[in-house]
Amino acid sequence: MKIVSNQLFSKADGAVEESLNHRLAKQNVLSANITNANTPGYRALGYAFESQLQDALGNSSALALRVTNGKHIFSSGQDASGNVKPDLHVKPTESVGNDGNTVDVDAEMAELAETQILYRASVEVLNRKFAMMRYGINGGR
Repeated sequence: MKIVSNQLFSKADGAVEESLNHRLAKQNVLSANITNANTPGYRALGYAFESQLQDALGNSSALALRVTNGKHIFSSGQDASGNVKPDLHVKPTESVGNDGNTVDVDAEMAELAETQILYRASVEVLNRKFAMMRYGINGGR
C-alpha cells in the first residue's frame, strides 16, 4: 500500500495504517518461529520494516528517486509502485541447538510482546483519529 495523504487523512495516518499491516505480518513470522521451536533444522526468521517505512515517509538521508516506468527501481525499501517492501530474512544466531534449530524462544517471546504493544498503540492512534472525526460529524456532541 502506498502512503498517501488527502484532506481527511494525513501521511502520518497512512504510515500508521501501513505499520499495522507490517506488524501483523511480523507477528505471524514470530509466531511461526515459536511454533517451530522444536522442529529439527528450523532456522528462525526475522521481519524488518521500520527503516523501509522511514524511507517511504522521507525521513531518511537517502535521495528520492523519480520513477518513469513501473519496472524501474523506486527506492531502497520500496517496490516500483511505492509500497513498503519489508526485509524477511533468516536471523543470524550464535547458538544452534544439537538438532540445528536456531529459535531462541525467550527472545522470540520478548519480540512478540513488543510487537503486540506497538500494534495496540497504533490501533489506539487510529481509534482516536476516528473518534475526533465522529465528534466533528456529530457537531461536537
